[in-house]
This record gives sequence, structure tokens and C-alpha cells, in this order.
Amino acid sequence: MKAIFLDIDGVIATPTSVRKNYLEGRQPENYRYDTMSLMYVGRLVELTDAVVVLSSTWREDLDTNDPYLKAIMDNLCDQLAEVGAPLGDVTPKVLGGDRSSEVGAWLDAHPCEAWVIIDDLARFEARPEVCEGHLVLIEDSEGIRQQHYLRALEILQA
Repeated sequence: MKAIFLDIDGVIATPTSVRKNYLEGRQPENYRYDTMSLMYVGRLVELTDAVVVLSSTWREDLDTNDPYLKAIMDNLCDQLAEVGAPLGDVTPKVLGGDRSSEVGAWLDAHPCEAWVIIDDLARFEARPEVCEGHLVLIEDSEGIRQQHYLRALEILQA
């Protein structure tokens, strides 16, 4: 199995996509995420058959009873599915841990031959072995661009 651990804010929900949604008058439950970032995630899944694992704090809203938050999450899942990258799973919440603890806990339960973590913040101090050689850091919340995609593909195909 191969896995793509995907953050949302700064990765597929970029400042540019948020501004565009605002200017177009879109409500959060109808936001359009960064087109290029979504395309690259879809391409990674297509070429590597990796499962998309939501590592963002957004995962906490997947099981909500709030209809507004449910609509936002349904929209996110729909857009991932549209590019051929359906949401396959989420990382668990690890009390007192950071993102590396959560990714590590998921990997402990689901051994993978390869994985990549795509995130815009380096929150990986508790279990650095989880991200060493597996982290594609998106700088300045620009979203996934060609250099990030190529690095992620290299990691997944290694």
C-alpha cells in the first residue's frame, strides 16, 4: 500500500483559492479548492495507486452532526473524488501528540511500502522518523506546484 497524507489549509485551500471564492461570493460549503493542487493530487493517485489519508485538522469535522460542516466536508470529498483521488481514510487523533504522532499511529496500523506527507507547516517533532524523507513541505501556503508534485511522485515511486 502507498499513502498520501494530505493537509488542506495552504495545500489545496490556498490563499489564492480562498480569495477567488470570496470574490465570486461562494459560501464555504461551495468553495472551489486550488485547481492545480487538486490536479496534482489526482495525478499522484493515478500514477501510484496511493490512498489519500486526510491528516488535516479538518478530519475532525467528517463525523459531525452539524449540517453546515457536513456540507463543507462533503464538498471537499466530492472535489477530491472528481480528480480521481477519493478520500480513503483519516489519521487518528493522538492526545498530546503532533502531526507526526498521528501519521505514525496511522502507519503503525496500516504498514505502507511508501508514503508522502504533503503539508504547509512542519509539525513533525514527536516522531521525526515518520517524516524524514517523506515530507513535501509547501512553503508560504502556495499549494501543490510542479516541484512539489515531482518530489511527492519520487517519494512514492522509490
